[in-house]
Amino acid sequence: MIRIFCALFFLSFSSLLVAKETVNIAIVETLSVDIVTESRLAFVDELQRLLPEKHIQFSVYNAQASEQMATDILAAIASQSPPDLVVSVATLATRALHSADALIQTPKLFMVVSAPVEEGIVSALGEVSSRNITGEAHVLDAKVKLDMLDGILRASNISEPLSIALIHSTYPSSTNSVNQLMALEHEYENIDLVAISTPFIEGRDGLLRMSSDITASLHQFEGKLDGYWLSSGPLVELDGLVDNIFNETELLPLFAENIEAVQEGALLGVVSEPQSIGKSAAKKAKRILERKSAEGIPVTKMDTYTVAVNVSTAIKLKLPIPSNYLKLSKNHIYQ
Repeated sequence: MIRIFCALFFLSFSSLLVAKETVNIAIVETLSVDIVTESRLAFVDELQRLLPEKHIQFSVYNAQASEQMATDILAAIASQSPPDLVVSVATLATRALHSADALIQTPKLFMVVSAPVEEGIVSALGEVSSRNITGEAHVLDAKVKLDMLDGILRASNISEPLSIALIHSTYPSSTNSVNQLMALEHEYENIDLVAISTPFIEGRDGLLRMSSDITASLHQFEGKLDGYWLSSGPLVELDGLVDNIFNETELLPLFAENIEAVQEGALLGVVSEPQSIGKSAAKKAKRILERKSAEGIPVTKMDTYTVAVNVSTAIKLKLPIPSNYLKLSKNHIYQ
């Protein structure tokens, strides 16, 4: 009798598993840095939570910071039975996905892309793409970031504008971010921006070489800079960059688009954390899978951001942090 009951239970449980609809999702990452990996993990966890009735199979690919490799990966995906959804993480993989004609009928979603308008995905945020793709920009408007830094500078009554290096690589999101900031510089009398770039180099070794190149470039401006700005892109994800630059130049970042950089010494940071990026993308993925299409779903900007401040850096630079910034920072006040 017990054997019969166990057999019936096993058959019933098995039938429940079989009854679940299988959903195949291909994820193509641009490169292995924290914001990419952590956003993808948060996306996977949240989508499984949102769709418990589905059996979701994830296939993850890494393009190793190469747009051509991303293109080749997508061509291989297209040559097989197309997945229910293709997700690209970061700019180069998204460029390749947006251009993939063989996947035009396949629903597509991007995340960790700072400038979808500049990338030609849509002509303006809030609009829909004609190529069955949607997603979210994950960075705050350049004007809002400049306003926040300017708020600190105005509160300190500085006598002259601060000269701030915009250090970045030629990676697309980095270049777009810097261009947006430079276009607004004339509106801020307390801020004097100086763009300092290094060619983007693929791979982990490339990150280290870019770090050395940026540090060498900063040496050329010795005595002429008050600090620097870490814009979005692979370079800001490099562990120890803030310490390395400080040890070589004694300069600290006044703004960083990375929480870890604020922990290491950046005065101020305003970012979308990877967990928020992944969870928000999962909500859009759920809509796409229910509709079996990304068409008609607008490309938008995330509305959840984290503010972080470093009070030790504020003291060193004699730039007091306004009380409303401290309230916004909540659990992200470092020293």
